[in-house]
Amino acid sequence: MDALELVLFPLRAYLITCFGDIPAMSLLMKMKGHNGKRPCRMCMIEAVPGPDSRTHYVPLDRSSHPNIADSTKTTIYDPHNLPMRTEKQFMAQAAEVESQHTKAAAERLSKQYGVKGTPMLSRLGSLSFPKSVPYDFMHQIFENLLPNLVAHWTADFKGLDDGEEEYELANTVWQAVGLETGKAGDTIPSAYGGRVPNIQQYKSEMNAEHWSFWALYIAPVVLRRRFQKPKYYQHFVKLVKLLNVCLQYEISRKEIDELERGFEEWVKEYEK
Repeated sequence: MDALELVLFPLRAYLITCFGDIPAMSLLMKMKGHNGKRPCRMCMIEAVPGPDSRTHYVPLDRSSHPNIADSTKTTIYDPHNLPMRTEKQFMAQAAEVESQHTKAAAERLSKQYGVKGTPMLSRLGSLSFPKSVPYDFMHQIFENLLPNLVAHWTADFKGLDDGEEEYELANTVWQAVGLETGKAGDTIPSAYGGRVPNIQQYKSEMNAEHWSFWALYIAPVVLRRRFQKPKYYQHFVKLVKLLNVCLQYEISRKEIDELERGFEEWVKEYEK
């Protein structure tokens, strides 16, 4: 209905993109998600199993992983030259999985490709898989990256150890960070956003808005001089600077290039 003319008119809507968390988008795209050997919906990077052999991870450098060291598989992926998925390849893999004569064969192939079948929405000419299903910033950063980073700092990330160096925060230190985070709301106007709770006691209650405000405005203060080595704090501050640019109302082409280089460097430093 045209509200000005008060007449009915045919409306043709075209779906051009889809957003959601990884489980939801895995269902929509008929992909294996984090259970597949190639869990990324944008590229064909091959995952390596974690300590429990059930969860897969996709580091750029996997040269020291026991499954890779003595094989012909790629040991280090170049972030500038990842094996990107194409729609033609995606649909061919989906058709190949569906053509298998047994469920077991289809399961093996779908785990290898990361694709379980042909998405129903692929019938729409306005969508292109996987380009029409990008990762959204809220889930990628505020619901995944930041909580996982904190889990690493507090020795609570799926049984993975602390690596070769000591970047974990002592319990007493993390308690102090949580206490200061909770008290910060006493002096922050409510117009800036919802009050961030004590992150040490109520981390499970943190939503995307809480994580965003904590990372951008509170954490750089309460984490200062908390790590045993300054480089871990500096690494976090680099992330905060990148996120601030991402959240600008306008981003120039130069800034896009800087963001690409910045995130690549940040990931490489993280893996070290």
